Amino acid sequence: MNFFEARVTAREDLAPGYFVLRLGGCTALAGALPGQFVMVRGDWGRDPLLPRAISLHEVGAGGSAALLVRAVGRGTGLLSRLGAGAALKVLGPLGTAFPVPAAGRHDLLVAGGCGVPPIYFQAARAAAAGLADHVEVFLGGRTAQDLPYAAEIERLGVRLQLTTDDGSRGRRGFVTAALEARLDEMGGRPHLIACGPDPMLQAVARLARQRGLPCQVSLEAAMACGLGVCLGCAVPARSRPFVYVCTDGPVFDAGEVYQ
Repeated sequence: MNFFEARVTAREDLAPGYFVLRLGGCTALAGALPGQFVMVRGDWGRDPLLPRAISLHEVGAGGSAALLVRAVGRGTGLLSRLGAGAALKVLGPLGTAFPVPAAGRHDLLVAGGCGVPPIYFQAARAAAAGLADHVEVFLGGRTAQDLPYAAEIERLGVRLQLTTDDGSRGRRGFVTAALEARLDEMGGRPHLIACGPDPMLQAVARLARQRGLPCQVSLEAAMACGLGVCLGCAVPARSRPFVYVCTDGPVFDAGEVYQ
């Protein structure tokens, strides 16, 4: 697998620090699935040297794709300055994916922080298959500005619950509290799927373990290659000493990486 060149067709600024890069020339991503990611490098010379791992947000027809990014460091800050026509080097799709939405399963999708892209992608995948009523999304952030794409998720026709730490939008408190309350009222055996900061993923995994529910989590890790060569994204695992987020993940069964 080699890097290919994509072009920015549009940049959409969302809340402060959040933006969407819409790309053309991404026919190599036509078969990409929610949960998978790409390695991206702009035409910025040797600083920073390494590409950035970014979850796929949308993959459309005609070689189109989109990345929802939060500017948190030098690399993502440089990406945030790109405009239409800018060139990017892209490697992907990489990694494992979320399970395919199914009519016989009810999925509770949980996103926090920068975990929105694959959760949106998964919800859109379910909606496109006519399974919007089999999916619920729980989106949490520190403030109302940290709930990017909430309106777009709602337009998919899925049930959406919002939480903020400061109560500026939706329910006040952690997104996992809203998830737990929903589990208490609904019963059954829903499937949990989560992407976000590690403490949130640990809390979702704990809820799943306590209730005997299936759960997949998408991990974040610093990567230099995305191909399992550098071994820089190792995390402790249950089945063996380490698994690698880039090749064994980023989507894992929660019991494999959280004990």
